[in-house]
Amino acid sequence: MDKKEQNSYPKGHFPVHISVTGKSMHGDALSLLEKFVEQAGEKYPLAILEKPSGEATKAEATISVPFPDRENIRIDFNIFASDMEETCGKDLYFYMESAL
Repeated sequence: MDKKEQNSYPKGHFPVHISVTGKSMHGDALSLLEKFVEQAGEKYPLAILEKPSGEATKAEATISVPFPDRENIRIDFNIFASDMEETCGKDLYFYMESAL
């Protein structure tokens, strides 16, 4: 089994892996993930460990946020996912997990 090499992240940061899968007539997975990372970057001092990459139906990225913001970014991601499901349809799936 191949394992991805773990990227280092800034001291005091918490790394998270995020992904979007599925398809919609109103937005593709990669553009939605890029939109979330951009919005989060305006609110938090993010470190981008793996830039958003993928295609229309599957995209992923790894970012890190200051440790105190680890729960806030999850809340923001859940709100973003809910808004996008309402706008773009229920065939999109948003997932965030620790990248430790």
